[in-house]
Amino acid sequence: MSKATPYLLAASLSIILVLAVFRIFNINPTLPLNYTGDAIVHYNFAKNIEETGRWATNPRFGAPTGQTLYDFPLTETVHLLLIKLFIMLGLNWYESVNAFFILSFPMISLVSLFVMKRLGLKTHTALPLSIVYAFLPYHFLRGVNHLFLAGYFVVPLAMYVAYRFASNNPSKWPETVVIALLIASSGAYYTFISFFFVTLGGLLALFKKWNKKLLISLVGFLALSSFFFFINYLPTLAYTQKYGMNLNTTVRLASDTETYGLKITQLVLPFEDHNLSIFNKIQKRYMNYGSAVTNENQYAALGLTATFGFIFLILWAIFKHGLLKIEKTSETKLDILGLFNLAAVLFATVGGFAVIISTYVNPTFRSMNRISVFIAFISLVALGLIIERINSQKFASLAAWAILPIALFDQVSLGVMQNFMRGAEEYRQLIKYAAEIENVAGENAKIYTLPLGQYPEGVDKKLMRVALLTDTVTWSAGAEKWRAANFWQHGIDQLETKDFLKKIVSEGFTGLLIATKELDSSEVASIEKELVLNPLQDSKKEYNYYNLKTYATSNKIFYDPTDVFFHISGNCLYDQVSFFYCVRSGRVEFENLSTVTQTKTLILTFEFPDGKIEEINKTIQIPPGKSNYPLIKDSGKNVFPIPRSIPVWPVNIGYPTFIIREIELQ
Repeated sequence: MSKATPYLLAASLSIILVLAVFRIFNINPTLPLNYTGDAIVHYNFAKNIEETGRWATNPRFGAPTGQTLYDFPLTETVHLLLIKLFIMLGLNWYESVNAFFILSFPMISLVSLFVMKRLGLKTHTALPLSIVYAFLPYHFLRGVNHLFLAGYFVVPLAMYVAYRFASNNPSKWPETVVIALLIASSGAYYTFISFFFVTLGGLLALFKKWNKKLLISLVGFLALSSFFFFINYLPTLAYTQKYGMNLNTTVRLASDTETYGLKITQLVLPFEDHNLSIFNKIQKRYMNYGSAVTNENQYAALGLTATFGFIFLILWAIFKHGLLKIEKTSETKLDILGLFNLAAVLFATVGGFAVIISTYVNPTFRSMNRISVFIAFISLVALGLIIERINSQKFASLAAWAILPIALFDQVSLGVMQNFMRGAEEYRQLIKYAAEIENVAGENAKIYTLPLGQYPEGVDKKLMRVALLTDTVTWSAGAEKWRAANFWQHGIDQLETKDFLKKIVSEGFTGLLIATKELDSSEVASIEKELVLNPLQDSKKEYNYYNLKTYATSNKIFYDPTDVFFHISGNCLYDQVSFFYCVRSGRVEFENLSTVTQTKTLILTFEFPDGKIEEINKTIQIPPGKSNYPLIKDSGKNVFPIPRSIPVWPVNIGYPTFIIREIELQ
């Protein structure tokens, strides 16, 4: 057998199996695998790449200013480049996402097989276990909704580096550089958790025996990975430095770390709607009586195979050598894996050490249940070491391969496949509806959407379901949360119906699309009464489309677009009503869409903790493109209490020192 044969077999089996799973569950891989929720955002990335070459920008979305998504940083450069490659090879936006998801199975199998063999497992053991790892419930449950988390092929590499450090035998620098680059280019969560294990591995070895060379290697790996991560994060950093921070987008609560923490019960119990009814009863009893908080943390289910390895490692860490007689080399490996396993649980579990980091350092990494995919790999390697205790290589091989069908039956069920689209008719009807809108809207169409969105969160994802299916229409949906376009949209959303319609028509919008189930029925009725138009509806009557051209003509509303848009950035948070609470400084950001410098009057009203009110009424020159007006206000030692109207206040920003009560540009 050549060295390449096991890898070819692993890749081939993985592709065959995932396509077979799709066939069994009636999932069509030639259509979007899911077309709801966060899957829409990933398809949006791919659509942007298809139309503009970049994932973060598209002038067709987020009107009037266009879509820019850098406030939601992506460091998954490897994943985005693969999607771009698929598009360059001729796949469209959703086909490229589907291809990435499907090919993530062989990629994970290949990398885990490579690492398992490097950790000493024989090919006949490592090959089936690598496929088991690729088909974890986690993989399907993340699906297209959490597409980049589903591409967890760097996890085995991270554990390999961590193991090498723990063994006081770090990898050579060429290998180290490649692995560091891959880890740092595969998402912030996997980078953060990888740092945890690598640091832990290095400390285990250093506490056992001081080694200056090992310490230098450890610091070097972490520094190199941090540098690569910084390079991946640089577009977002440059954007926020130039256009100001947007604290209204990605603020996380420290308490979220407990809400989305790891739960041992969810690790070891089967996932819902299991193929075995007895497992279903066990799981449902926990859901009904034992689970206080259930969210994405239930996606941590390891499956029966990895659970066996997980429990064994817990017992090994406690009882060690009295548990199993094993040769010295395997014993050392189990010692390291057992410590990794125990540390992962202590760190990520609800109330674990991760909460301390979230509370006193930074709460960005709140969903620590995602460490489960690292635990799964450790557990399967441990299981492989147990299997290889069988003296007969033939029986060991049979045992390993016998596990594969059992694991697949256990890990792939109706519940696990819940996040995939199994019926194509609804999607086809939506394609038809989008085509009808595009046909009715005509050339240079610009469609406003209701209700107001907060992309990439909230109802905008439902409106983007239609927008993504068009190729020529410009949409207001997809405007980045609380940047200029979204702030403008929020302002006109407060207007009475007649003024609202006049404003969007004069801005150049030729149509209006309403997600009727998401907007108050009285508002829909008010709009219909004013328009006196019969809407174009989809087959499920979830959307109403109104052509505004006739209304514009009959009401003599002429094109009069806004030339300068603005919003507040920096250390300021919006209370969702009318006030900005700021800490020491902020900025008014301008976007001048014209080609000439505009003269405007900036009106600002500030309030300070001592009750003082300050007003600014200043004529300013705003050049074409983007610019800003700095706001620096020192209130001394006086501060406002953290406003209850802002649900998520950043941990380390301090207390508000001034309030912007009014902002207007005339």
